Amino acid sequence: TDPCPTPAARKAAPFSNRAAAVFLAGLIFGLLALSGLVVAFAPSGRIAADTDWSLFWLGRAQWESLHLTLGVAFIGAAGWHIWLHWPVITNLLWSAAAHTLCHRRELGLALAVVGLLAMAAVLSLPPASWLSALSGGFKRGSW
Repeated sequence: TDPCPTPAARKAAPFSNRAAAVFLAGLIFGLLALSGLVVAFAPSGRIAADTDWSLFWLGRAQWESLHLTLGVAFIGAAGWHIWLHWPVITNLLWSAAAHTLCHRRELGLALAVVGLLAMAAVLSLPPASWLSALSGGFKRGSW
């Protein structure tokens, strides 16, 4: 069942847009998570500049640039992924046989979680406020 059992078969296999979209989104997500953690816990810009702070040979400004660039790239990769998998997504949402919305509970749960997290971040409520306090406390205590 392996589509690429030999080196010759791997060379002959056609390029897979779906695999590329999944790998691209996954790799960007991993680096985006790492850069987000670094930026969250790195010293403030002035302290980082004064102390010549770096992590893995990158300064704070470089980490911020990396995070912003990867964030924009992730939007593109996620859009490509959604476009390629639109039939799967619509199948999860809509039952053609029953002409009804499927997975309502799962969709409702996802909307509620994202909505509550966004509201907590905007209004500075837990758990978003806890993350801000943790990041700020780390910066004040460590830097």
